Amino acid sequence: MEKLVFKHLLWISLVLGGVLFAQSPPFTVIEYDSSGAIFPNPERGFSAYRSTPITLSFCQQLRNQNVAVIQRIYTIPQFVHDSLSASFLNLVQNDFQAAREGGMKLVLRYSYTNDINGDDAALDTILLHISQLQPLLQQNYDVIAYMEAGFIGAWGEWYYSSHGLNNTNARRTVLYALLDALPVDRMVAVRTPGYKRAIYNHNDPLTPEEAFTGIKRARTGAHNDCFLASWSDYGTYTDTLVDKTFLNLDNRYVPQGGETCAPSEYSGCANALRDLRRMRWSVLNKDYHPAVLQGWVNEGCMEEVRRRLGYRFRLLQAAIQDSVRPEGAFNLSFSIANDGWASPYNPRNLEILLRHSQSGQIYYLLAEEDPRFWMAGDTASLSVEAGIPNDMPPGTYEALLHFADPSPGLHNRPEYAIRLANENTWEAATGYNALLHTVVIDPSAGGNLYTGNQYFQLFTGSTPIAANPQPYVANDFELRGNYPNPFNGETVIAFALHRRGKVQIDVFDLQGKHVQLLYQNDLPPGEHQISWQPQNLSSGVYLYRVRLNDDSRYGKVHYVK
Repeated sequence: MEKLVFKHLLWISLVLGGVLFAQSPPFTVIEYDSSGAIFPNPERGFSAYRSTPITLSFCQQLRNQNVAVIQRIYTIPQFVHDSLSASFLNLVQNDFQAAREGGMKLVLRYSYTNDINGDDAALDTILLHISQLQPLLQQNYDVIAYMEAGFIGAWGEWYYSSHGLNNTNARRTVLYALLDALPVDRMVAVRTPGYKRAIYNHNDPLTPEEAFTGIKRARTGAHNDCFLASWSDYGTYTDTLVDKTFLNLDNRYVPQGGETCAPSEYSGCANALRDLRRMRWSVLNKDYHPAVLQGWVNEGCMEEVRRRLGYRFRLLQAAIQDSVRPEGAFNLSFSIANDGWASPYNPRNLEILLRHSQSGQIYYLLAEEDPRFWMAGDTASLSVEAGIPNDMPPGTYEALLHFADPSPGLHNRPEYAIRLANENTWEAATGYNALLHTVVIDPSAGGNLYTGNQYFQLFTGSTPIAANPQPYVANDFELRGNYPNPFNGETVIAFALHRRGKVQIDVFDLQGKHVQLLYQNDLPPGEHQISWQPQNLSSGVYLYRVRLNDDSRYGKVHYVK
C-alpha cells in the first residue's frame, strides 16, 4: 500500500475517480492493494443444495468452503391434498434458525414432485400452503436471499402440471401470492424470462427508475436450472438472443441463480465465463452438474467463477481528512470497483465509522449511497461530508467502512457484512473494512464549521435501518371465511381488521384467471362483511383473495347456479 500525504493551509481540490473532492488540509490519499483471495460474502457465490433439515454443523462446513448460500428445496408430496402440518412448519422454522446461527442465507423452493408424471397440488391448496408459510417468511426474511417460485409441476419448475397449472394465469396467481407473502424487499425468481414477460404483459427489462421500487415486476428475478445445456438451455429461452439480451438488462436489479444440468458443447469455460458475465449471475449450485463443474476445474476457470459470481467490491483509493474539530466538517472521498458479474439485489447499508483507538467507542454515519446500483464492471466514486458532534471525545479514531445487513438481527453479525477484495483491510471479528487511516478529533484543528444536517452518531448497538420492511403482525388481519358455502345466489365474505387499511377483494377461477374485482376501499378496524352475487359466472369452485395493504388471505368457495 502506498500513502501520499499532502499538507496545506488553504483549501485545495482533488479529483479522485472522477469526483471533485474539496476540503481543508491536512488530508491523506491512500491507494489500496487488491486481493485475489476467495472468501464468502452474503447472498452471492456458489450455493449448496439441501433437501433435508439444515444443521449448524452443515453451515459451518460450508463457511469453511467459502460458501454463504444454501438452496433449500422442500419436496412435499404428503401435502398435495392437505394443509401443511404443524410439524412441517416447525421444521421450516428450525431451518431458518440453523441458517441464522450458521451465518447463511437461503434460496427457498417448494414443490410436490420430482417426477414429470407426478402430482402437484391444486391451485387452492398451493395458495393455502403459501398463506401458512407467510408468517414464517415474514419473521425470517433476514436469512432469505430470495425465493424460487416453485409449487407448480415437477421440481417446481412451472412446466409439467397434473392440475393444468402450466399457464400464465396460474403462474401469475402463485407468483403474486409469494410476493405478497414476502416483505417488499425480498424477491422471487421465475424459471424463464418468457414467464416473466407473459405474467406482466411487459416485454421491456427493468429501468433504473423502476428498480427497487417495490413493484412486483421489480421483485421478480430469474433462475435457470439447465444453464449451458444447449443453445436454448433446454427450453429456458424461446428466442435465445432476445432472451439473453433481456436478462442482461433485467438482471441488473434482480437475482439470477440456478444450476447446470448436463455437459454439452456449450458448457466449457469460454462459453460459461461469457454467459455468467452476460446474464449477471449471482448464485450457482456448487453440487450440480458435477461433470460440468469438473470441466471448469480441468480447463482452469473455476477460480475465476468462485471470485466473480455476484458482486465483488474492491477499494481503489480514498482521500481522508487527517483532523477535524468538534462541530467541524469531516470530508471523505473514495472509489470502489465492482469486479463481480452482478450487484447486490437486497438492501445493504453503507456506513462510515470512526472508532476511538483507545476506548473502542464508535461513531457512525449511514450514507445515502445504495450499493445495489454499483453495476458489474463499473467504478463508484463517492464524496461524503458530515458533521462531528460537539460532544465527541477528542482523540485518534480509525476510519472504517461497514457494508452491513440492514436487518436488526444481522446488522452486527460479521458473517453478514460485505468484505472488500483488498489486502489488510478486513476485520473478521467485526465485519468492518479498515480504510488504513486515522483521524484526529482535536478542538484546536482548523477547518470550517459544519452547516448541514448529516452528523456522525454514537453507535450504541443498533443502527437506523436503510430499508426496514413492515413487520408481520399475525392479528392485523383475520379472514373469517364465507357463508353459506356452497351457495346459490349470494355468499358473504367476513373478515376482521385490527388496523385501518386499504382492502381489495379479487375472485379467480381454479386456473388462476382473474374473473372479478369484487371490492376496493379503505376500511377502519373492526368486523366487516362483503356480499358477493356472481350472477354472470358459471357454476364451479372459485378462489377469492382478501388483501389488506400488502398482506393477503385466500379462501375457496363453491358456486352452484
